[in-house]
Amino acid sequence: MRRLSATYLPVLVARVGSGAGAAVTSFLFPGQELAVGAILAVYPLLEALGSFAAGRYADRFGRRPAMILGYLARLAATALMYPALVWGAGPLAVGALNAASGFFTAFILVSSLAMVTDLTDAGNRGLGMGAFELANLGGYAVGYVIGAALFQTLGGAGSFAVLAAFTAVLTPFVLAMAETAPVKGLSIPLNPFKGLPPTTWPAIPLWFALTTFIGMGIYSGRAIANALSASSRLAHVESGLLLSGALIVVGLGAVLFGRLSDRWGRERTLNLGIAGVMSALAMLALLLGVGLPPLLAVALASPLVFLASAIAPSVLAIVGDRALITMRGTAMGLYSVVLGVGMALGAMVGAASAVALGGLLGIVLAALAIFSTATALYFALKVATARIRRYNGDRPASSPRTERP
Repeated sequence: MRRLSATYLPVLVARVGSGAGAAVTSFLFPGQELAVGAILAVYPLLEALGSFAAGRYADRFGRRPAMILGYLARLAATALMYPALVWGAGPLAVGALNAASGFFTAFILVSSLAMVTDLTDAGNRGLGMGAFELANLGGYAVGYVIGAALFQTLGGAGSFAVLAAFTAVLTPFVLAMAETAPVKGLSIPLNPFKGLPPTTWPAIPLWFALTTFIGMGIYSGRAIANALSASSRLAHVESGLLLSGALIVVGLGAVLFGRLSDRWGRERTLNLGIAGVMSALAMLALLLGVGLPPLLAVALASPLVFLASAIAPSVLAIVGDRALITMRGTAMGLYSVVLGVGMALGAMVGAASAVALGGLLGIVLAALAIFSTATALYFALKVATARIRRYNGDRPASSPRTERP
């Protein structure tokens, strides 16, 4: 259990830095809305691209080397933000450093997920993946508040200097991590889908939609701060607290629902999450549409937001259960692909919908449209894969306790 817990530390540190960096970045360059959206988007986009290299590296050379490479390179990119902003860097330079940070964060996430898969089995993998989501989303939540507070007191350059120092202090703990899988040096296919059966495919649109919401949520901090600025001098901090509260609710729920997926079943828990997301978005749209303040609207919708946290641990556990053992790192690279592309798209959609449809309500309406489409694809793919199984005479891998050899 101690080894499993240690795998979450680098993710937590990286995600605190990601959340804080996203908060600081979202407040930079006033008046350049689309430029800020692009800077926020490039981080997860490069994280998605980096996941292909990270997964193959973790499978071929080991989880620990992939983790250390990602952590140290990410530290360097964060540290370089300070001189860049001090010297008056514009959106292009900040975006380039953000891209490098995103690329190497993929090595941290993918190697951690592979370690969790190595150290769990089908009877407790949902709980392990739920704890990963808590570290991931909880880190973002705490980081976003820290970033908002740092920006309020130190500005952009000073904020990144503090984040680099925080990451550097915890480096020895990452260097002390143990390997979780023997290094075989095998040639690993680049395509992560080669390590997964078709039964995992239906959940990917839902996973993608959920990660898109993270990118939209990060951008929405700017829209929320604008809405609160007329009545509060601490609008940046308040918007950070609002977003962090929502992420913490989802992260805590991931632990509970991850355990539920171990006992009740992956698919049932996933369906519960679908109902939660649809209900939460519909309620938020209604509450914001009638003019309720953002803080009150999110507070009223929080029970449904909690149900939404059932999706991520269920999908991660499904992938972990059914992935080929020799391609666990590569298969888990899908997490960063989906997360990165989804967040990149979400940041851009968040900016565009806020401008075109009217602030925070426009963002929520866009999210509702995206998730409705993803849900329709989920059920369509379930029908298609069921027909494929019947045609091939395969037995459905419906039990969460069934391991693929």
